Amino acid sequence: MPLEIRELVIKVTISSDAAKGANTLPDEKTLRHWKDGIIRECVESILNRMKNEAER
Repeated sequence: MPLEIRELVIKVTISSDAAKGANTLPDEKTLRHWKDGIIRECVESILNRMKNEAER
């Protein structure tokens, strides 16, 4: 049975310390590393699903 969410309430508190850290962006090398990690995890997940489907 699907679950239906009719209302979603999100509360956020922003402090001055968090605002200072939000202005700094990671460098290009760090971003590339993060992207490669995300892609690697997605590919592994897809391959595992395909393997599980093939075993059935």
